[in-house]
Amino acid sequence: MTKVRTSIAIGAGKMAAAASRVSGRGEGMVVGGKVVLRMAPDAMSDLADGRVAALVSATNGKTSTTRLLATAVAQLGPVLSQPTGANMTAGIVSALAYGPRDGLAVLEVDEAYLPSVVLATNPRVILLGNLSRDQLDRMSEVAMVARKWRTMLAAHPDVIVVANADDPIVSFAAEQAPHVIWVGGGQIWTADSAVCPECGSLLDRTTAQWSCPGCGRARRATTWELEYVGGSGTAIGPDGSTYDLSGLQLPGRFNASNATMALAVCAQLGLELNDALTRMCTVTAVSGRYAVVKVGELTIRLLLAKNPAGWSELVDVMAPPPNPVIVTINSNTADGKDPSWLWDVPFEHIRGRTVIATGDRRADLAVRLLHAEVDCVVIEDPYAPNADLPPGTREQAVVDCAATYTAFHTLRTRADKEAQARS
Repeated sequence: MTKVRTSIAIGAGKMAAAASRVSGRGEGMVVGGKVVLRMAPDAMSDLADGRVAALVSATNGKTSTTRLLATAVAQLGPVLSQPTGANMTAGIVSALAYGPRDGLAVLEVDEAYLPSVVLATNPRVILLGNLSRDQLDRMSEVAMVARKWRTMLAAHPDVIVVANADDPIVSFAAEQAPHVIWVGGGQIWTADSAVCPECGSLLDRTTAQWSCPGCGRARRATTWELEYVGGSGTAIGPDGSTYDLSGLQLPGRFNASNATMALAVCAQLGLELNDALTRMCTVTAVSGRYAVVKVGELTIRLLLAKNPAGWSELVDVMAPPPNPVIVTINSNTADGKDPSWLWDVPFEHIRGRTVIATGDRRADLAVRLLHAEVDCVVIEDPYAPNADLPPGTREQAVVDCAATYTAFHTLRTRADKEAQARS
């Protein structure tokens, strides 16, 4: 039963969230949650109350994985989650406070906040997807995050962990838990897990299964495995049963991996897996990711690109050359103020396209693209009627636009406002 102090705080949070929406400052989840926590610091544990089915954490893909999983869990009844991806404590408290009172919670959690959220919510299952460099001005080094996760799992021996066996850093963290379901989810980006997190030896990656010649640590035998061939994925379950992922509407190998991880959690929650997959295949966009919207003179597909690991996967879902693409780079607090990560992005893979560089750090991006030998034009506002776009851009039915956090949300807001004006 919700404590009186928490109930009063929820009421105040609702008013703050409403004021945020009316003033046009946002959807109110974060500010509402902050008000609740300020008035009732123990609100998260009070609101969790045994109804948290799963927590999902990763550097990349946690929002999409959470949406897939939450959609599948709906076969059990109402589900509460964060529709906007607000994955720190304030957003989590808002989801618990304002979601269905009788609903199960499937929550996305920022990597740095996971230990405190696990302590407060006592989830049934924790999904650990991947760990890589991201916003080093805010986040700890990857190995430090993994050690914190390791300590967390040692303190919660009853929780079931679903972990990506292909990420050595995640494996190091998850092996501390007594109950681990290992999933072969794949790992394209390996630069942040080149050395063993235990002994520091250079990992052997001469085969698909990594191993450490120093301490003997190696990729664990998996219970679930993703088979991805020719752009189509199949999830292979513990009894050899197969689940065809070709019906997923979220694109790319990485989303097939997300779905496989989600199916592994569904199995632990006792869901009917074919029904779970059918529900996952209804997801077409996640908090605006992959949505096709009209902004100014162009129709664009929104892609979130926030770090080198994410970029290495995103290139595969972009339209092939010679189609131009838009890349929008900001360096505000939510993006990470240090844009030096651009030099680790494999932009060489998008040669043959013309990149329209825009955003606050468009000049930094242009320099990086120059060194990658990628054709580039710098345009402050490519959506303006008089924008000097590369030939054929306006004629393209949909232009892929990869953007960092704040640029992504600015484009979503602009698209919504323009759509309302047209109607």
